[in-house]
Amino acid sequence: MSTPETIVLGAINHHEWPVVAPWIRSLRSTGFNGGVILVAYEDIGADVITKMEQEGVDVRRAKMEISVNRGRFKDFESILRELPKDAFVVTTDVRDVVFQTHPAGMIELLDPASGKDLAVSSEGWSYCDSDWNLRTLKTVFPGYEEKMVNEEVYCSGVIIGTAGAMADLSARIWELSREAPSFNGDQVALNIIIREAEFAGRFRRLDVTEGSIFHTRPTGLRRSLGGEERGQPVFSMVKGEAFKASGEKVNVLHQYTESQWERLRVLLRYNSLWIGIWYRLTQRFRSAGNENVYWKTKPAT
Repeated sequence: MSTPETIVLGAINHHEWPVVAPWIRSLRSTGFNGGVILVAYEDIGADVITKMEQEGVDVRRAKMEISVNRGRFKDFESILRELPKDAFVVTTDVRDVVFQTHPAGMIELLDPASGKDLAVSSEGWSYCDSDWNLRTLKTVFPGYEEKMVNEEVYCSGVIIGTAGAMADLSARIWELSREAPSFNGDQVALNIIIREAEFAGRFRRLDVTEGSIFHTRPTGLRRSLGGEERGQPVFSMVKGEAFKASGEKVNVLHQYTESQWERLRVLLRYNSLWIGIWYRLTQRFRSAGNENVYWKTKPAT
């Protein structure tokens, strides 16, 4: 039996090259030379497009209907329908994600023989334990609050699966989140969907201690409050990488930008620190009429 093709899929808007460079540079540093597709919306500069194309990225220009968090799933579905249904796809955020191992290895996290053709990873807490997630739930889908308040939160920043399954999921996320009154509707939509009858049996829900995909923000918040996070991944400032409790590398590191020092260390690791400093200086002395600041996203609409 042939090995399924591996595709990495992401989307960006309102970002300059220093923000997105670690994503593609880290991916290529794993030895991955396969397909990378990037949806780029209107507010991406030509220089970013050029640099991504130089890295072998298939850039797809698209029109933004709503915020990138939700709108990307409409475009993801169209792209995914073009791929072989059994292709292995890793979809990620871009501005705060780096790859630490070859993405093809994550196909082992699926179990197609048991109908598990999708996988997401836990943030390690329930809605009732996370102020940010609970506020978002109440704002975006208040009708689901009672049903979801005690449920575990799974992150939409990294989702893996077969192309066929990811296309179905993307269509459903777009359908559910497009009317949400907040740009964060994609994650709440995902958490609702993984509990729907049509999708519940198709997901592997990865425990936070499994560690293949490390969302640093919730773990860091709990540690700052004195919580014990035994068995969970940790970030090494010495190496600039995250490791599972077993000592193995985390496959995908997400939300490294939440810590200034971790962010700087990751930028250094992937040769992106100096271009970041240069961009920051050019932004510091930008014209008064230029409100773009590369290390921030613009407010979502």
